[in-house]
Amino acid sequence: MNRDSIIKKVEEFAKSATTEFDSGHDWWHLERVRKLALYIQNLENQGDRFIIELAALLHDVNDSKFRKPGNSEAGTIINDLLSDVGVERKIIEEVNKINKYISFSTSESPDNKSFEFMIVQDADRLDAIGAIGIARAFNYGGFKNNAIFVPELDKTQNRPSTILHFYEKLLLLKDMMNTQTASLLALERHRVMKEFLQNFYNEWYFPAKPDHSINLS
Repeated sequence: MNRDSIIKKVEEFAKSATTEFDSGHDWWHLERVRKLALYIQNLENQGDRFIIELAALLHDVNDSKFRKPGNSEAGTIINDLLSDVGVERKIIEEVNKINKYISFSTSESPDNKSFEFMIVQDADRLDAIGAIGIARAFNYGGFKNNAIFVPELDKTQNRPSTILHFYEKLLLLKDMMNTQTASLLALERHRVMKEFLQNFYNEWYFPAKPDHSINLS
């Protein structure tokens, strides 16, 4: 089976595997990550495009946020899928490594970060910030029934909020990019989020002066 045919088979699997995910982690998320990853690879001129494309399409296999009891391990799923379509063992191992370590919440990291790993991770992180990142954050917050925002005076709720997620993760990602191309792309997306937060606080505390001031530079 040639590489184009393999990609088509993997696309079919990816579309099916994400049908029960929220719309911030659906097929279109995978497609955006793939496009970003291939764009970065083209400018950086590093990494194997075939591995990058496979890993982008499969980076959310068995995502812990949506995993159900009894699900097979991600490594098993990816191994069976790619073996069946004739992908060589070395490539399967790299795709599995990317799937295993790509997440922001993963405390471990691979011993050696390949260019393929760094590029796909950058693409995934870029899709978590900016205008689309804002939309995804609130979509997932609604999916989990999280609060939009919990003001300081109401912290006794001890309830997660989407605004808090910006400070725990999204605003940190700009400085966590692996490649120069992704770092440059992240600057504008980071600015969009900071501007959104300032507008959010202006409206939340209206007509009083906001308790928060965001440095937009």
